[in-house]
Amino acid sequence: MDNIETAKQLTIRECGYDEYWLRDKIFETPEILGLGDLEPVLKERSQSQGGRLDLLLKNPDDNSMFEVELQLGATDESHIIRTIEYWDNEKRKWPSRSHTAVLVAEEITNRFFNVVHLLSMAVPVIGIQANIVQVGEVRGLHFTKVIDFYQEPEEGEPPPQQVYGEEHWTKNYPGPLECERWYKVLLEILYGEVPTKYFESYISLSVGGAARVWVTRRKNDRAFIEVKHGEENFQDAVDHLNNEGVSFGTRSGKYLTFNVNAQQLKDRTAIHEWLASRLSPENLRKTG
Repeated sequence: MDNIETAKQLTIRECGYDEYWLRDKIFETPEILGLGDLEPVLKERSQSQGGRLDLLLKNPDDNSMFEVELQLGATDESHIIRTIEYWDNEKRKWPSRSHTAVLVAEEITNRFFNVVHLLSMAVPVIGIQANIVQVGEVRGLHFTKVIDFYQEPEEGEPPPQQVYGEEHWTKNYPGPLECERWYKVLLEILYGEVPTKYFESYISLSVGGAARVWVTRRKNDRAFIEVKHGEENFQDAVDHLNNEGVSFGTRSGKYLTFNVNAQQLKDRTAIHEWLASRLSPENLRKTG
């Protein structure tokens, strides 16, 4: 007979701790949130319009920022509003970086889900539940990501967004468009025709009947490029990029991300050629 004990979930307050304790625990070891190897930047960051951002964290691979609001108990309107407001404030201060709003609470309510749905693609939002779990005499702090709106569906199709023509990007975002065109040429050399869809804030490139590369606009002629490498041999790709000294990020154990401009892509042509060659089975590549 298995000797498996039953876990009991406890609130942070009934264990004798408060929000400041939770803040300090995350600041000391940000990776416990399950969002990657993040680095602490600041805690209790004062905001120009009043209030304080609980935590500001950074991904050192691509300098993307995470604005973290903490709440004991269930999510309520005021904390949801502050999460979005602080995200917007920091985004204005660091416009060239990718930003994600994060709300950590003991209970993520349906109302939070509804708000995130209404925000559409305007705000990347992550909701994380924080609880203390007791097994026998041992207690542990446990985090569960329950919503990550900016996660692409498994089949690679982007969330619905109004379709635009290439002229929209030519007129408004020539820098990111140059990045997209460069990557498209790279893929076409390997796979032939690459179907392309232009949306308001990003462009998708398909290989083998599925979207594999997304180019999202950033300011200052930069682009945020996501490449769906897949889970198979994903760690090999990560190790290779690390060995080559490439600045990159990862998401969901299958996406590689790059915050670049066109010249930085060209400077790393060999790396992206190597990566592009691994996006689909060899039988889909052009012959001759």
